[in-house]
Amino acid sequence: MYRNSKVHFLTAYVEYLLDTGVRSEEYYLGDASRFIRYLLANITEDDVNQFINNCAQSPSYKTRLRKTLRKFFCFANEVLAIDNFHAIVKKPDDESSS
Repeated sequence: MYRNSKVHFLTAYVEYLLDTGVRSEEYYLGDASRFIRYLLANITEDDVNQFINNCAQSPSYKTRLRKTLRKFFCFANEVLAIDNFHAIVKKPDDESSS
């Protein structure tokens, strides 16, 4: 098995479960989903900014990351009813200044 940073988390987890002989991934994915929801419900705006600052090597990637995460947080709010994203999801007046 090798590590691939480009593989998406959930895809890799499902493949891992199948490779290790798990026949029904429903419980495993359900429990992982509940854990991820818990983590999302407890993050702060500072956590998100720290993640962006640690991951984004260029201003353009930082801008893109803010945009894509904003969409993800909107999804989490609208579909998963995780409502601690109000400050995170609102679009800043000037993204380039961060």
